[in-house]
Amino acid sequence: GFAAKTFDDAQGWIVMSLVGIAAGFTAGCIDIGASWLQDIKEGICPGAFWLNRMHCCWAEDMSGKTDCDLWYRWSEFSPGATEAGAYAANYFVYMIFAGVFAWLAAVMVRRLAPYATGSGIPEVKTILSGFIIRGYFGWWTLIVKSVGLVLSVSAGLNLGKEGPLVHVACCCGNVISRLFPKYRDNEAKKREVLSAAAAAGVSVAFGAPVGGVLFSLEEVSYYFPHRVMWRAFFCALGAAAMLGTMNPFVSGRLVKFYVSYDYPWHWFELFPFIFLGVLGGCWGVVFTKANLAWCRLRKTSV
Repeated sequence: GFAAKTFDDAQGWIVMSLVGIAAGFTAGCIDIGASWLQDIKEGICPGAFWLNRMHCCWAEDMSGKTDCDLWYRWSEFSPGATEAGAYAANYFVYMIFAGVFAWLAAVMVRRLAPYATGSGIPEVKTILSGFIIRGYFGWWTLIVKSVGLVLSVSAGLNLGKEGPLVHVACCCGNVISRLFPKYRDNEAKKREVLSAAAAAGVSVAFGAPVGGVLFSLEEVSYYFPHRVMWRAFFCALGAAAMLGTMNPFVSGRLVKFYVSYDYPWHWFELFPFIFLGVLGGCWGVVFTKANLAWCRLRKTSV
């Protein structure tokens, strides 16, 4: 009847909404967990161990002080330690925590979800091109990838969570699409959800919903009709809104590092940018023609 047809037409928007909310919520939990574990390496809030340093010292008046009285470094649990001893104690506790976090992340990935390794973007592109990798977007992969990201970032390893968040968002998209027969039983429809989820992943990683849609359109998706573009944008906006609501960095920003410009620009500053644009366009033309000439040479000489 009419109600069934209406629900069938609305399923796409419902799925995109749920995927965006799930991706934003997961990214927020990862940011909050990583911030807490990073501070745990240096000390603890005895009255509320679940708080990181910033939240522990939130209500304390820090005017004229550099250290928070509510936050205890690990060396402060040994009041009689010398300055050198305190430094050594803090150093070794820091290194032990970092090593344990890295070890736990490696063990979880190796034993529980081998598909959680790496950024996942090459595999996402492979799956969106039509291949099937069973279990790559499953529940276990989502859980282990999320927890592993928290542990790896907290350990101080030379990596970031931006790339893996695309994989995490696609896991959310796959798990939620299973709840709707229209997407569970149709691989083509499911890939539309995964394309939108990839956009949501970039949106929460960089705080850029439009950039997420462009990334999904240009980099990972092989089939991207107009309806998917609008739904992907809606999904990315939902993910960014959810992350902004959680406010994991307590700064009102979606990302930890950002640049704010307090001074207006002047008209003469346009000329260097115009020059760079013209130079980039000319170089692109030269590169494209050289590439085509080389391809023709290979066809005729090999």
